[in-house]
Amino acid sequence: MKDGNGVDLADADEIGLVEAIWGPDLAAVTDDRLAVVDLTGDEPRRWTRRDLAVAAAGVAARVRGARTVGLVMENCAEFVVAFHGVLAAGAVVLPLDPRATPESWASALGAQGVDVVVAGARQRALLPADVTVVEVDGAPERREASCPVPAGGTRTAVLASSSGTQGKPKHVIVTHRNLVANLAQIAGVHVLSEADVVLAVTPLRHIYGMQMAMNNALLTAALIVLAPTPLRGAADLLDLVAEHGVTVAYLVPGVVAELGALGRTSRGTALKLVVSGGAPLAVTTALECSAALGVPVVQGLGMTEAGCICFTPDGAPGPPDTVGVPLPGTEVRFVDPATGADAVPGELWIRGPQITPGYLDDPDATAALIDADGWLHSGDLAERDADGYVRIVGRLKSMIKYKGHQVAPAELEDLLMTHPAVADAAVLGEPDPVAGELPRAFVVLAEPVPLAEVVEHVAARVPPHKRIRLIERVRVVPRSVTGKVVRAELLEGPLRGLSVVVTGGGRGLGRAFASAVARARANVLITGRDEGVLRATAAQLADDGGQVSWAVADVLDPEATRRAVEDFGDVDVLVNNAALPGPIGPAWTVDPDEWWRAVEVTVRGTMATTRAVLPGMISRGSGRVISIVSNAGRTRWPHASAYSVAKAAQIKFVENLASELRGTGVAALAFDPGLLDEGMTRAHFERGRTGEHWADTIHDWALEAKEAGRFANVDDATAHLVRLVAGFADHRSGRYLTGDDLDPLHGC
Repeated sequence: MKDGNGVDLADADEIGLVEAIWGPDLAAVTDDRLAVVDLTGDEPRRWTRRDLAVAAAGVAARVRGARTVGLVMENCAEFVVAFHGVLAAGAVVLPLDPRATPESWASALGAQGVDVVVAGARQRALLPADVTVVEVDGAPERREASCPVPAGGTRTAVLASSSGTQGKPKHVIVTHRNLVANLAQIAGVHVLSEADVVLAVTPLRHIYGMQMAMNNALLTAALIVLAPTPLRGAADLLDLVAEHGVTVAYLVPGVVAELGALGRTSRGTALKLVVSGGAPLAVTTALECSAALGVPVVQGLGMTEAGCICFTPDGAPGPPDTVGVPLPGTEVRFVDPATGADAVPGELWIRGPQITPGYLDDPDATAALIDADGWLHSGDLAERDADGYVRIVGRLKSMIKYKGHQVAPAELEDLLMTHPAVADAAVLGEPDPVAGELPRAFVVLAEPVPLAEVVEHVAARVPPHKRIRLIERVRVVPRSVTGKVVRAELLEGPLRGLSVVVTGGGRGLGRAFASAVARARANVLITGRDEGVLRATAAQLADDGGQVSWAVADVLDPEATRRAVEDFGDVDVLVNNAALPGPIGPAWTVDPDEWWRAVEVTVRGTMATTRAVLPGMISRGSGRVISIVSNAGRTRWPHASAYSVAKAAQIKFVENLASELRGTGVAALAFDPGLLDEGMTRAHFERGRTGEHWADTIHDWALEAKEAGRFANVDDATAHLVRLVAGFADHRSGRYLTGDDLDPLHGC
């Protein structure tokens, strides 16, 4: 294949990427065809090919002499300019995540001895003081007289970061030969032209965005439309596609899923192809998006260490669960990693001109990746059908070993996504002393359904050894910008990202609940009447790693509660743990006023706090209210009747509230944690007999319960609450639930 400058890209031994795209002299480019429409800022900006080349030549002049140049900016036209300007200067591009911390930038730059950085406006002020920051100047009148570009070949072009999904990221050496040859390979199955308008959503610093969306479009003179970041939603994205005449959209699986969820649209567009990359795409997601947009939705296979490996040929989509065919010039093998013999399915081995020379300053890792014969061991388990289409069936390092059987998480994830209530899913292996590993699913539900139903949905479609053994509902499956599951964040806590209010959270059972929710990585607000107790509890939970704040708010003071909630922000979950008024002690006598106050605090307080948080939940269409109740009526102490009446009223309130909230997406639940050696019961038990009739009665009753083994386990109770907070039982809105009701949901 020859590019627009007459350069034969199949012979990439000496050609640099800049020469392949722009010709031998950047400053000599006079092409005024529109090249980039940048929608990432407040107003659209349009750059011609001449504009980009002139600006890139200016960057080259300002960084010339540097060995490696850092590139720290979001997707924008300036990224395109800086990338090619640095290469035109003969330097190596070190792209860094613009959303990372300044400390991580400093570490990466220092490790490579980089003292020149091209940065975006937001990042400039955050860079280390000892680096020279270069800005992109797009003024056309500042054209360099000449900017001859150096040869390429095996010279390093980019130090790219590996994905890090299976371990610590490494710097991957990507040569000019790798990039130029891979563009020629891509052209063998997927052709762009100057008539095409491509939409770029994925980061240009990653190999997918770099090669498919940026360099391929520049090489073929297609127009690049850079999507806003962050995206404002699928409907707006579809409007953008129509407005700018997008013909090919390079997307990530999450965006494909959002477009599919819109359903079939009557909006006319020029779109002819959607490409999904960066992470695996579920078959159901691909089919839904294809049906909604009326165009093929295809995948490829690539990795930082090997560029694009497989792609779906234009006009021949093939089976929707495949990633296309190996690119021209790419050799593939399917190998049993234990024996080295050919096997199907087997680990995908690759050999071709797009393969990296290895990892920077890491010969051991390089040797583990690429063998002596030049075969790159991808870590993907794959097979190829009779028509040559490659299907990825799993990852070697993520395969679950269940009682000697191999279980592929990707297969279970695809099946989970076929359940109509599952919006997203991830499956990991949970260590188990008997089975080795248990398949553990994390699901995002679009509507409240029993998790047992989701498990049975999968069980009906797989053999017994592939069944899901554990399941959790999560608010979101954490993914990288390219769509890969971030395992560490997923395992860190099931409540990550949720904002939870726990009333009476300063002491006793409320404190135990707040601690459990904080450990599960929720953002927690504890409220109560005693500022000193709240301060101390919040400080302790924060020391333990929780994200906890506090507010003085009597449950009988709706205005104070409303202020506390507003200061805290959006509330996802309210845990009503309203308790008896005032400290427990001799002053609480058998007095009618005290009886009524016990009822008032528990019932009216619960109602007032609930009403304070409901408007926000209803407006967002999601949330849950969990009221802690008990079987206190079985006790023999004098004010059990007040406590029992109050808790019974709470249960009825929850039932009525659920009816009121039907259709809003907000659930209401009553949770009885059981008889616990915690809070009021523990206080009286530890205090001993005091001579006060009712207090001594509680003490004796607690002692009797403890000796009889009637106390429930506090750890079990808090674990049950965490599951409720995560939404395990939203489908049971309005119900009174105990620990026995919740266990089957977790132990499927």
